[in-house]
Amino acid sequence: MFSKKNKNTNNKKEEDITFDDANKTNQDKHVKSNGSVWSKLKRFTAEAPKTVVWEGDRARLVPVSPITPETPVKKTIEEKKQIVIPKETPAVELKTETIALDVKGKETVSVLPEVTPKAEEAISVQPEITAPEVPIKEKPPVINSDEKLKKGLEKTRGRFWSRLKGFFSFRRKIDDSVIEELEDILIGADIGARPVQNIIEHIREAWKSKTITETTQIYDFIKNMLKEDLRTWQTDIHYTATPPTVIMIVGVNGVGKTTAIAKLANYLIKDGRKVMVAAGDTFRAAAIDQLEVWSKRVGAELVKHKTGSDPAAVVYDAMEASVARGIEVLIIDTAGRLHTKENLMNELSKIKRVISKRIPSAPHEVLMVLDATTGQNAISQAKMFKQAVDVTGIFLAKLDGTAKGGIVLGMRSEIDIPVKFVGIGEKPDDMEKFNPDAFVDALFE
Repeated sequence: MFSKKNKNTNNKKEEDITFDDANKTNQDKHVKSNGSVWSKLKRFTAEAPKTVVWEGDRARLVPVSPITPETPVKKTIEEKKQIVIPKETPAVELKTETIALDVKGKETVSVLPEVTPKAEEAISVQPEITAPEVPIKEKPPVINSDEKLKKGLEKTRGRFWSRLKGFFSFRRKIDDSVIEELEDILIGADIGARPVQNIIEHIREAWKSKTITETTQIYDFIKNMLKEDLRTWQTDIHYTATPPTVIMIVGVNGVGKTTAIAKLANYLIKDGRKVMVAAGDTFRAAAIDQLEVWSKRVGAELVKHKTGSDPAAVVYDAMEASVARGIEVLIIDTAGRLHTKENLMNELSKIKRVISKRIPSAPHEVLMVLDATTGQNAISQAKMFKQAVDVTGIFLAKLDGTAKGGIVLGMRSEIDIPVKFVGIGEKPDDMEKFNPDAFVDALFE
């Protein structure tokens, strides 16, 4: 690309030839012999070998290793693309990509990258992600029904038994003064006037008949007497031969009907029965939403209308749906109401008539939810509801949060409505079917 100038026309020495001069002289023609050019460049770059890199119409010298005419002037840059291969995978063969720069700085690709099937397989391997270890929580110990009941009656037992313990600690002959002392203790235990009167009468008769003569015998006597008395209750649910069995739930405001329904549905489902719940409380805010959450949690079907709807319409639709879907037990929720409000109690009677119109023998059970913490007032509530809808059983809620569990004895003596279920916690499983022997044993433990 360069030519030698005539010495007669140009006073410059060969060593002073610049690349600009060479470029101007040879812009429009080609060099006939590359050998002479390479020889001049070899002599010119003898002290510090360089190569020529063009930038537009100008050239500059870049130091390189010594060159020969047979070797074209180029700078080779090899960029090897590394592929990260996961551990424990077979080695793969990858060809690298070589990019060459020619004299004018243009890139020429000499070898295209080639990925073998093994390489493709290695690339597709995803890194294994290990989740952080979660500490395994130990399952709580399984507590049987009797233990749950004992724990639920702990407060009641503390109040009842703490008073009787001192009385039974000393061995004394029974007389009128001893019986009067026992009567005062039982009244203070808040089990109701009529149950206390009933117990004292039986003790007097046994003392006069010489069945018992000492105070140490009174303990077993009272315990056995209460068991025999409570065993007369029919605590089982009355299931109809032709499904569905309809259970109507009633009670005053705030006693825990929604939770009681969830516990009852959970109990029946675990017993292998198909359960549906009717959201008949259409007045209380969020009542339907709460019942829907509980129904999903325990696995029961739900029939609902909008808030403010006619509860009788909800009940009727639920009756139709339960028959069509082959439901075994239909639980009907109702709005809470004070037993002193006559118009609201009449509305409850209307709902019951709607149920009976669709299924003549229904409702098969009318369970009233009572708050055990209200004590003797719960008995007054039960009397009024029994007159309106003929209550067939009691669901005694919140028994674990009170020392007034002795109202069970009052229910037996004053209203004779059997306690069928007791609530001893807030979870769906915190409910027990009432067992007279277990209840008395827990009370006297």
